[in-house]
Amino acid sequence: MRIPFIALLILLAGAGVAQQPAWAEPPRLVVGVVVDQMRADYLYRYWDNFGEGGFKRLVNEGAFLRNAHFTYVPTKTGPGHASIYTGSTPSHHGIVANYRYDRATRKSIYCVADSAARTIGNGTDRRSPHQLLATTLGDEIERRTDGKGKTIGVALKDRASILPVGRTADAAYWLSYATGEFVTSNWYGFTELPAWVKDFNGKKLVQKYMGQTWEPVLAKERYHLAMPDDNPYEGSFIQDHPATFPYLLADALKERPGYEAIRYTPWGNTLTTDMALAALEGEGMGTDAVTDLLAISYGSTDELGHLVGPRAMEIEDMYIRLDREIARLLNALDKQVGAGKYTLFLTADHGAVDVPQYLKDQKGSAGYVDTQAWKPILDSLYTNESKLMPSHMMDGYKVDRIIDGMIYLPESARSTDYMRRIVDFLKQQEGVADAYLAADLQHGPALGKHGEAVANGFMTQRCGDVLYDLRPGYMEAEDFNGGKGTEHRTGWNYDTNVPVLFFGQGIAQGEVVRRTAVVDIVPTLCMIVGCALPDAAVGDPVPEVLR
Repeated sequence: MRIPFIALLILLAGAGVAQQPAWAEPPRLVVGVVVDQMRADYLYRYWDNFGEGGFKRLVNEGAFLRNAHFTYVPTKTGPGHASIYTGSTPSHHGIVANYRYDRATRKSIYCVADSAARTIGNGTDRRSPHQLLATTLGDEIERRTDGKGKTIGVALKDRASILPVGRTADAAYWLSYATGEFVTSNWYGFTELPAWVKDFNGKKLVQKYMGQTWEPVLAKERYHLAMPDDNPYEGSFIQDHPATFPYLLADALKERPGYEAIRYTPWGNTLTTDMALAALEGEGMGTDAVTDLLAISYGSTDELGHLVGPRAMEIEDMYIRLDREIARLLNALDKQVGAGKYTLFLTADHGAVDVPQYLKDQKGSAGYVDTQAWKPILDSLYTNESKLMPSHMMDGYKVDRIIDGMIYLPESARSTDYMRRIVDFLKQQEGVADAYLAADLQHGPALGKHGEAVANGFMTQRCGDVLYDLRPGYMEAEDFNGGKGTEHRTGWNYDTNVPVLFFGQGIAQGEVVRRTAVVDIVPTLCMIVGCALPDAAVGDPVPEVLR
């Protein structure tokens, strides 16, 4: 009895020595899926209308972080995509807004604009990731594989395809609404589009999809309607057409420039899947032992969401159809890469507030704040303080710009006393939650949880002098749109709480309900891939989801 037992111990010890660590055999492909403006509660609300192969498959076979949050303000598309893939916050990666204000030129700068870049393909926009100041998961996969891994971004929106894959990517492709074709940038070394992209564009799928009529995919009684389809809180993407089914898409095509109208329809998501699968096949992604990254962003959910808000029948129908796109994507990955040979995550770049007018009419605390009306009042705060100042000097002491929760002052007006007067004024305004001096944001944790979120979104070189955030349920009046539709930017749960789903190789099935952060996604994936963390990553791996 003793000799066989010892032999067994030796055998087990030998097997332990021979076993490879999980990261030594990384997935062939990492797939990132970002759904623009997807609140976490959409999974719960629409669950019974989803099929078995899309969202339900990800939840049932993968890991679901149910209490994951963005940890900064502003929750916008550019900052969101950059934060997801850098595992960091705007204070480090530098994408502080979709359009940040530039003091020197007194103009807004788009987050992926680059005057030195040139569009490759049938488009004119000059785009690149040069404003991104930190590495992404894509950059680290490129380094881990000695440049052999393919890293490609696909989206309707240029910022949603460019920012995820970083500065050393192989390509980012986005839709030119003027032509209905996917384009890229010479930043990635192209002089012309790859043959497979030309072939894809040649199919003219946008024209095909926009010739359809959009009707509900399920019987009306299946939808979760808080109000009728015809209600006063929704805007329409077709002029003089009520925000109700059916929608004749050819009508939208006639009145909007180029092919812009597709971004408000479910077929914008279908087109995105089409292009992602074309990239998968055209580049042979996931077919060898070298890890690749395919970053996909579905943007139609956001474009429509802004018009109709989170309770609309149109939004639910779009998510039911998106569920089928996710199933189509998973089936294609199983076929080309192999089930269990790839790792996928799905999340969102932000959520959205319920239509404030709807909340008000339901006796909720909500409303609209006219922040632009503050400007003359803020100007007068300095004037009242400086009655002895010569009148010809007064013009130098006026607020420069109020935008995206930030107030910019000319250099001559940046006295601490004046800025504190502004902060005191803001804190007294209905709908304002809090206000902060830029100088105080370096002490983020001391400002409380909400103040720390504002600090995480603040970069001295790119942000304003005084920052503010609105109370829950409030939007800026410039986004009022007649009390229709929604917006996002705040640090409240409806904007910060998004779904995080992990699926595939290296993932343990289950749910995590403790509070986690979106910046934890990439560190978790780095443990599976066996690559360095992005240089500015601040998140932590989530051990519960690692197999």
